[in-house]
Order: sequence, then C-alpha cells, then structure tokens
Amino acid sequence: MDKARAAASDLAAKADSARASGSGGDTDRYFRDLGVLAYLEACGRPAPSEERERVMDALKGMEARGAIGTLTLQTAAPPPPGAAVPPPAPQAHTPAPAQSAPTTPAPPPPSWMTKDDDDKDT
Repeated sequence: MDKARAAASDLAAKADSARASGSGGDTDRYFRDLGVLAYLEACGRPAPSEERERVMDALKGMEARGAIGTLTLQTAAPPPPGAAVPPPAPQAHTPAPAQSAPTTPAPPPPSWMTKDDDDKDT
C-alpha cells in the first residue's frame, strides 16, 4: 500500500512538472501576455504592436499544432438556476456552417393589416 501511494505521488509530481514546463505552460503564458496587451489597449495605454503580433503568431502556431484545447472563459459567471446550458462554442479552426437564404419568400400580411382596409371603413 505504501509503495502504491509513493508511486501515485511520484506520478502526480511528474505530471505537474511536465505541465509547467511543456506547451501547456507556454500556452498559459502567451494567453496571459495577450490579456495584458488587451488590457493596456482597453485602458488607452500604449501596447507595442510588434509584441501583439509575436504573441498572436505563437498562439496561432500552438493552435495549429493542437496544443490549445477548448477556449473557454475561466471567470465567466455561472448560468442562473434552471437556465439551459448553451452548447460549446465552435473551435476557431472549424468554420461555421454557411447560413442559406430562405428559398420561399415571406407571405404577404393578412388583409386586416393593410392600410387599404382602414380607408374603406371611413
């Protein structure tokens, strides 16, 4: 039993170390940098455009390699009790299906809604 506990602890430590030093750690750092740049711009403070390009290029490369999982907000407010949970947002690399225009035109309004009928009553 002690050997199993020691092995589990060792495995957890290795996983934490790999996550911190691997692409997951890089991804988090780049997303944080992007957040800093966005915050500076939103507050009217200068943010170097070359830094934004560098960070965006790195994130796009990570996403292309599949190193970025689902993109969800970490601090979003939970839905109110009883509210339907919205479906997950589509991935950035998956294009949304094209919306087609209706093939049949909308029917005309009913006769009781037309102005001509109002003129006949007077």
